[in-house]
Amino acid sequence: MATSTFQGIVRSYGGQSKESGTTPSVVTLSEVISFDPTSTGGANVKIGTSSSTGNDFVIPVSFLTIGGAAGGTNPTADIGSSADPDGFFNEVDVDTKGTLKGSDGALTVAGGITANTTVQAKVGASAATSGTCTGVFTYAIVDNGSSS
Repeated sequence: MATSTFQGIVRSYGGQSKESGTTPSVVTLSEVISFDPTSTGGANVKIGTSSSTGNDFVIPVSFLTIGGAAGGTNPTADIGSSADPDGFFNEVDVDTKGTLKGSDGALTVAGGITANTTVQAKVGASAATSGTCTGVFTYAIVDNGSSS
């Protein structure tokens, strides 16, 4: 599969022209990520299907569980930063495929976080006993909405 990086501004005007006065919307992207849901300390969330190798992920908006964790009763994880362990998601389901959770932690604010923050995950209130949780983070590219 080919890989590319694009640093230009991508916006949608909903089928209208810029001159029509419509407000452009930002682009939402998704990334497959993985983490160890049994980690008691914060472990960096990795891009891809491995919980131990790959690049670290920065800034999520929602999380869709693909599954992978095992054991426990309704096992969960907290996803946040080293400073705020559940700052993005508190008690994310780590074993039920198709579970979707919006970002509900203290780091989720209208203005976004002020700096790149490596995302970490750790065991939640109900611990999994094994496995790697794999899921999909959705995130947005910040844009001031200016049509110029």
